[in-house]
This record gives sequence, structure tokens and C-alpha cells, in this order.
Amino acid sequence: MVNLSGPVLLDLLSPATCEWMAALARRRDYADGELVHVRGDRHCTMDVVIAGRIRLERLRQDGSKSFISMIGPGQHVADVLMLRGEPRTHNAVATGAVKIDHYDLAAFEQLIAQPDVLLALYRIAGFRLNAALAMVDDLRTLSREAHLAKLLLTLTAQGTGSTSVGVVQEDLAAILGVSAMTVAKSLALLKREGLIETGYREVRVPDRARLKQWLATQEPD
Repeated sequence: MVNLSGPVLLDLLSPATCEWMAALARRRDYADGELVHVRGDRHCTMDVVIAGRIRLERLRQDGSKSFISMIGPGQHVADVLMLRGEPRTHNAVATGAVKIDHYDLAAFEQLIAQPDVLLALYRIAGFRLNAALAMVDDLRTLSREAHLAKLLLTLTAQGTGSTSVGVVQEDLAAILGVSAMTVAKSLALLKREGLIETGYREVRVPDRARLKQWLATQEPD
């Protein structure tokens, strides 16, 4: 689950429906760095971020963490897990001050009984499936630099207007399925082209339009 940009659940629903949903939820505040949920937790809820962002990550056997994606305001996670009765697949950590609406099974069943909510969830699930398939295709057809550029465009799009994303090379390597050295070489190439800037635990895309133009030249015919 990398590409969570695109349709946003609360943006697809009317203000009245959003208000109705909020009344069903258990709203909770989280401090920066606080654990929202852990992988393997069977007491799963569907979660909608109201304010702030949460970071999805997976703990490796060696104790390191792999960054998966960010979930921002209005976005949701775990609806598919709720439908299938499966445990959490990732850890989720608050990034900054975060406010989340949690929906237990009883509340979730009321949500999916509403046609407008069900349609919105279906639209988003379809987008995420297509994005996952596109990512598999990118791995087969794009150069490492182009695939990294596409990933950075996606991650900055998730940042509610931000041109930067807080990641380290190991995070990007885990998402792309390559070594940190390969990511370092790709970042260096994009930086030489003037397409990105790097800082401490951060990659900046100062001109997303220019990076998109460059990426278009790298797509296979």
C-alpha cells in the first residue's frame, strides 16, 4: 500500500454524511510518535484520519523499519481488513498531532449499509488496486531513476500541498524493493538534473511540474 493519493473518502461524501459518520466513530487524539496500532492486532477498526498524518511501516526481523506510506486528512485505512476479518498488516505511527475516527465492526457495518459510503469506498479500493498494478508494471519497465521520481511525486502529493517528504534512503529502498545504494545513486542523478533537493531525512521536489515533464520523457513508447 504505497499510493494512497487520489480519491479521499471524506471529500467524496456530503457534509451531512460526514457528520453522521463522525457520530458513529470513537474519536481519539494521538501525540507525535505515538503508536496508533500494531501489525497483527486482531481488534481491527477502520480508521479515518481527521487531522495530521499517520505513517504506515513494517518492522523487519533485524529490528529495522520499512516505510510503506502516509495517510493524510480525510483518508482511511483497513476497510478491506474489516470485510475479511483479518488482523492489521502494518504498524501505524502518528506524525505530528493526529486526530483519528475509529469505527468498530458494528459501526463499520452501518457505514457499508449506506449506498453513498459504500460507493466511495469502492471507488477508492478500485483506485488503490489500479495503483498497485501500475507499480508492478513500473518495476518491470521503468529505470530505477524514473521509478523513484514517480514514487516521489506520489509521496509529495500525499503531503497536502507539501513539496517535501520525510523519508530516508532505507525507506525508499524498502518501497522500491532495491538496495539503499541503488536509491542513493538514483537520488544523486535526479539531484544533478536539478529535479530534487535532499536534506536531513528529507527529499524535496521544488518543481513537481518539471519532474513530471522529465518523467514523461522516460516512459516507454
